[in-house]
Amino acid sequence: MATRLGLFALGVGRQQQGRLWPAVVRQRPSSRHMRFSSSSSSRSNSSPTPSPSPNPATPSSEPKKKSPHIGFYQVYGRALSKVILMSLLVYQGFYYGWMYLEHLEAKHEKEGEIKALEQKIRDMQEEKAGQKPVQS
Repeated sequence: MATRLGLFALGVGRQQQGRLWPAVVRQRPSSRHMRFSSSSSSRSNSSPTPSPSPNPATPSSEPKKKSPHIGFYQVYGRALSKVILMSLLVYQGFYYGWMYLEHLEAKHEKEGEIKALEQKIRDMQEEKAGQKPVQS
C-alpha cells in the first residue's frame, strides 16, 4: 500500500494534525469525468458563445469537494469489507458449531431419560410378574 500511495500519503514528512488515519493523496479525475470542448479549431474564438445553464445531469465545471470520509473508505474500504465478511463467516461457523453441540447435548439427555424410563417400566413389569395374584 505504501508503494501505491507514496510516502506522503502515509504522513511521512508532514504533521498529522490529530488524524486517526493517513492523509489521502488527491488523485486527478479520470478521463471519463473530464469535459471536452465541442468547438473546433476552425471556428473563430472572437465571439463569445453563451454558456448553457447548469444542468444537474451534466457535471459542473468546478469539482465537488469530497468528504474526508470518502477518502478514508477509498483507501481502506476493501480491507474493511474483507474483515467484516470474514468476521461474519467465522461468527456463523462458531454459531452453527455451538448449535450442533447443543443439539447433541439435548439428544443425549433425552436418550438417557428414555433409557431410565424404559428401565423403570421393566422393573415395574418384573415386580408385577413376581407378585402372585391374591385369591379371596
